[in-house]
Amino acid sequence: MAKYLVAIHHPDNYDPSAEGEAMTRDIDVLNGEMEAAGARFFAGGLSAPSKAKSLRPKPNGEVLVTDGPYLETKEHVGGFLDT
Repeated sequence: MAKYLVAIHHPDNYDPSAEGEAMTRDIDVLNGEMEAAGARFFAGGLSAPSKAKSLRPKPNGEVLVTDGPYLETKEHVGGFLDT
């Protein structure tokens, strides 16, 4: 079965208090429908881009973890590890 990542991006200055009760209820309904259909496996938020880390495998099998990502771009690049 194919897996898809649905990502909702908020700007860096996003204020979660702007989410009203109706929006929270609609999100809960959508998550319930996806879960009942067997199409939802995980729901949760990602940290802010300022907390991002880059992981790179080393030849000896260890993983190098650095602050980042540092890309020559103005857009955020998202990542998600499904283990």
